[in-house]
Amino acid sequence: MAKVLLTGSSGGVGRAARPVLEAAGWAVEPFDLTDGKDLRDEAAVLHAMTGCEAVVHAGAIAHDSAGTPAQIMATNLLGTWHILQAAETHSLSRVVYFSSVQVFGFAEGEGTPAYLPVDDAHPLRAARPYGMSKRLAEEMCAAWTSRTAIPTIVLRPVMILTDLALRRVTEAEAELGAFVHVDDVAEAVLRALSAKVNGHVRLTLCGPGQFDTRATRQILQWRPSQGWPSRGSSA
Repeated sequence: MAKVLLTGSSGGVGRAARPVLEAAGWAVEPFDLTDGKDLRDEAAVLHAMTGCEAVVHAGAIAHDSAGTPAQIMATNLLGTWHILQAAETHSLSRVVYFSSVQVFGFAEGEGTPAYLPVDDAHPLRAARPYGMSKRLAEEMCAAWTSRTAIPTIVLRPVMILTDLALRRVTEAEAELGAFVHVDDVAEAVLRALSAKVNGHVRLTLCGPGQFDTRATRQILQWRPSQGWPSRGSSA
């Protein structure tokens, strides 16, 4: 049974991805700050990756409001560097890295899209701490892959919703009418671990909305299963 390190294992993506990975035959090694495991601890990351075939790196401070700029950069950027260093030391087959569409620099009023629908070639303009940390980490993954030849698959989800959240958020409230269901994100994680990928790729995860996910669908053979629910009034 192949083992995968799952960072952020107690977060929304981690909780959804873990049972999907285990059902597919992966042995999951969890890594989360809630268990005292810190991405900023280089030795802890290196030890956790022992015996792993791959890593799904979903651990992060996930919003500008969730930490100071220094904390966000230390966790999201230095933590990712520790993941990459450990992956090289242990000769992993691939790194799946969770980024965000915030790298494009138009989320939450930061700017406006250069064009629609937004695709993975859209310019990276994020300048706030969270988006910038993801933007810089993506570039770090690309440079690291260029040197090591170990593939990095970057996943860029739009707003991730659970069933409960989907009942509370409307299409009109969502930026560019976009969301992706957490179960579809978990499926993308599983596919990213087995897809035939050489080098470095960056792929948007979106169900409905003004984002072009053709590359994701082609490379991962992934199809989102859930769209906006009908909210028509009953008779």
